[in-house]
Amino acid sequence: MAISAFLMKALFKIWPPLLLAIVVSYFFIDRPLCAFIYTHAWPQLLSPFLDLAGWPPVMSGLAPFLLFAGLLLKHGRVRETLLLIALSLLLTFVLKNDLKWIFSRYWPMTWIHNNPSWISNHAYGFQWFQGSMFQGNDATGSFPSGHSAIAFATFMPLGLIYRRTLPFCIAFASLEGLAMVAYDYHFLSDVLAGALIGITCTVAVKEILESKSLR
Repeated sequence: MAISAFLMKALFKIWPPLLLAIVVSYFFIDRPLCAFIYTHAWPQLLSPFLDLAGWPPVMSGLAPFLLFAGLLLKHGRVRETLLLIALSLLLTFVLKNDLKWIFSRYWPMTWIHNNPSWISNHAYGFQWFQGSMFQGNDATGSFPSGHSAIAFATFMPLGLIYRRTLPFCIAFASLEGLAMVAYDYHFLSDVLAGALIGITCTVAVKEILESKSLR
């Protein structure tokens, strides 16, 4: 229970600064940063590395298999790791999709269903409840970043179980988020929100798995 209390305390310390960073980024950073990246052709310059940033959806698809593998194992850190990764991924996947539908934010660039975007139309902001659940497409699904959320839901479990790897896990997950910004796939605030979701889901799942009812 001491570890559980530590995790919850750490989570409450993370929320305020990240929420503040999201608000500041939304109003002051997202648009100029997006325009800067587009003007300086970062997506084209980084295109040879694009495939390296496309792994999070693969992890989402592997989550049920990781869960099954974890359930087959007996007690141990490997079992704990597999279960935590799988459940964190599943919870994150559902939550980030629901939030995308609710917030319904315009994308930085036009790339699907001729979607309005900041670069093409100077369209910016939240449309609220206009996402794919309501419109049948993903034209307003920028917030939060699913890739960033899945990245943190993948690496944070490893960092929480193998504590010495935590800084490296945070760094690897952050690289995925930064890639989404560098390719103008997401605004910075999208990525920060995705990170917050991935971290929160991981801590919540670890809290549940450590509760006495599941031991």
